[in-house]
Amino acid sequence: MDSAAAVLFGKTRQAVLALLFDQPGASYYLREMSRMSGIAPGPLQHELTQLHKADLVVRSQDGNRVTYQANIAHPAFSDLQGLVSKTCGVPAQLTAAFAPHVARIAFAAIYGSLAKGTNHARSDVDLLIVGDIDLQTALAAVAPVEARIGREVSVRIFSREEYRARRARQDHFIEGVMTGPLTPLLGAPDDA
Repeated sequence: MDSAAAVLFGKTRQAVLALLFDQPGASYYLREMSRMSGIAPGPLQHELTQLHKADLVVRSQDGNRVTYQANIAHPAFSDLQGLVSKTCGVPAQLTAAFAPHVARIAFAAIYGSLAKGTNHARSDVDLLIVGDIDLQTALAAVAPVEARIGREVSVRIFSREEYRARRARQDHFIEGVMTGPLTPLLGAPDDA
């Protein structure tokens, strides 16, 4: 992950915050969070208890079943969500996943519901990549991220030439993506 995330949050807190604050409204069981994050239930339980005491996490119990979710009513929710997104959330995880391939990518950005802030618990993550990276390499890079976040990452790849040609002819898909909200990961649209 990002060095800022490591300074601000321990590994377990990063995992909990990334799961809960990147997907507001989503609730998880402890074992589900353990499976997704690769962190043992004990440390996760400790972290969730601390966050619940601070009122940052809501704990719901139905019989023996306990779920956790971000407290979207907390006054610091939107600020914390922004910080999580930039340091250990989906954008940071995808940026790290593509770091070994940065020389082959002119521009990469998240678009769609996650960039708009209208995503829900099971929304996929829409990712646009412009460069010379092949689909198989891109899918291999996103696979560990998908496993951690429990969501599909839908990858659209265009070569620089194809991207420029589509921009020049005002292709409906490309124009829709480029005029809508974007969360840039690598490069800039003008670099492509």
